[in-house]
Amino acid sequence: MNDVELKIVEKKDVSILYELLKELAIDLGKSHEFKSSVQDIEKFGFSQPPSFEAIMAWHNDQPIGLILFFYEFSTWRGTPGLYAQDLFVSAQARTMGLGKKLISAAIARGQERGATYMRLALHEGNEAGLGFYKSIGFEAVSGETTLKLEFDQKIMNEDEK
Repeated sequence: MNDVELKIVEKKDVSILYELLKELAIDLGKSHEFKSSVQDIEKFGFSQPPSFEAIMAWHNDQPIGLILFFYEFSTWRGTPGLYAQDLFVSAQARTMGLGKKLISAAIARGQERGATYMRLALHEGNEAGLGFYKSIGFEAVSGETTLKLEFDQKIMNEDEK
C-alpha cells in the first residue's frame, strides 16, 4: 500500500468525510450516537475560522482513512496543541501503518502553527486502540478525567442544590 496519498480535506470532500465518520461510529458500535450531518461538517469545518481540520488517506481513488483534529492551547505549557477527535482506518487498510501516517501528518500540520503536543480520548473498552496509541508513544495522562457538559443542561447554582 505504498501508493497511499494523504490529502487535507477540502469543502468538496465533505460528503466523503461524513461517510468515513459514519463508518467509524458503526465500527465503534456507536451509530445510535452519531447525530452529525453533512451540513454540520460543512458548516463547522469550512467556516472562518474552521472548527476542525481533517486529513484523508486515499488508495486507488478510494478513501481509506482519516484523522480529524482541532487546535487547543495549554496555559501550563504556553503552547498550542492538537486534539485528535477522530482517527479511522477502514478494515481493509488496517495493519498497514496508516494510522501512524495520519497522526504524523496531523502533527506536521500542527507544528506549522506551533503545536507541540497531541491529545486524544479513547472510548472505554477500546483495547486495540489503546495498544496502538501506546505503541507509538502516547501515554495515559495521570490525574486527569475527561468530563463534558451539554450546553442545553442547566448549570446549578449553590442555592438550587
